[in-house]
Amino acid sequence: HMMIRKNYGCTHFIIGRDMAGSKSSITGEDYYGAYDAQDFANEIAEELGVKTVPSLNVVYTEEEGYVTADVAQEKGLSIKKLSGTKFRKML
Repeated sequence: HMMIRKNYGCTHFIIGRDMAGSKSSITGEDYYGAYDAQDFANEIAEELGVKTVPSLNVVYTEEEGYVTADVAQEKGLSIKKLSGTKFRKML
């Protein structure tokens, strides 16, 4: 996707968490890690001349509002989950 956008003149590419997400149809296990797409894009960004813009995994907590998932886990905060699918349906 990054190469295609480069061909259309983009200079930056936003990469979300689990952008390469695909699961095995047999086991249901993820083929890639949550941040593998971001890592790969960062490896080839200079060669393509595109700046990567990683999208962090932001969650909402009762105690501190919006924080990254890593911070919430480190602090033991109560996370309120809302799936992307559910969010789009609410729109």
